Amino acid sequence: MEKFLNVHLKIYEEDYEIMVAYLSEMPFCGIEERYDELIVTFNVNDYNDDIRNEIKENLESFNSDYIIIKEEMIDDKNWNEEWENQIEPIIINDDIVITPDWKQDQLNHKLKLLINPKMSFGTGHHATTRLVCRMCLDVITPDTFWVDAGTGTGVLAILAAKLGAKPILAFDNNMWSIDNAKENVLMNDVEDIVKVELADIDEFIIPECDGILANLFRHLLIDSFPKFYQALKNKNGDLLVSGILVYDKEEIIEHALKNGFKLIKEILEDDWTAIHFRA
Repeated sequence: MEKFLNVHLKIYEEDYEIMVAYLSEMPFCGIEERYDELIVTFNVNDYNDDIRNEIKENLESFNSDYIIIKEEMIDDKNWNEEWENQIEPIIINDDIVITPDWKQDQLNHKLKLLINPKMSFGTGHHATTRLVCRMCLDVITPDTFWVDAGTGTGVLAILAAKLGAKPILAFDNNMWSIDNAKENVLMNDVEDIVKVELADIDEFIIPECDGILANLFRHLLIDSFPKFYQALKNKNGDLLVSGILVYDKEEIIEHALKNGFKLIKEILEDDWTAIHFRA
């Protein structure tokens, strides 16, 4: 029987995505997210001192408090079955649910967003995704052109399509996310509406559009406000942003206003916020 090793990392959730990007070059088998903790699973034959030291260096580059908490040996098991048993549907409201496809028959919601997450983000289990989904219900209208910046699993682009928007351009700089988003777009039968591209937000030229969805980290949002405004200004378009801790929201709002946006609305869940701006 194969042996595996779980490596527990102390890291705040706002840094998860960047840390996973570092880990993507390593031969791990899976990652589990907990509160301020990532558990990275390796085949014991693939884990060595070089990988351990590289993980430590990456953690320390974020924050001196980030450490490897522990390493624990575990036996082989049916990891897909274990994982599938843990993933639960996320209720957005009485009509809309985000669910893995193997649980869709258990639900009676009118609008089911089928999302089978892999190593990408945006399952609805994080407050930032749920917040933007709720905003979409009030803002997105049929036959409007939307861009999903940092699409992850594709969930926001898929929701926009289900709400009648078209066309939709979704992009991400992570190949795993792109593959996962394309699979989810096909599974939701919106492949004729949603186009998924591999692109880095720093280099990508966003076309003129009616709205932009941006569930991104703080520094990416701040750097991207000028190009967001250029893409939206001629249509007085809407910008829905999240990935923002409540402690950072005033800074985000300040930068948005400096770049020409108007503040329309903000909503909160736990320590996270989503904000609606208009060009």
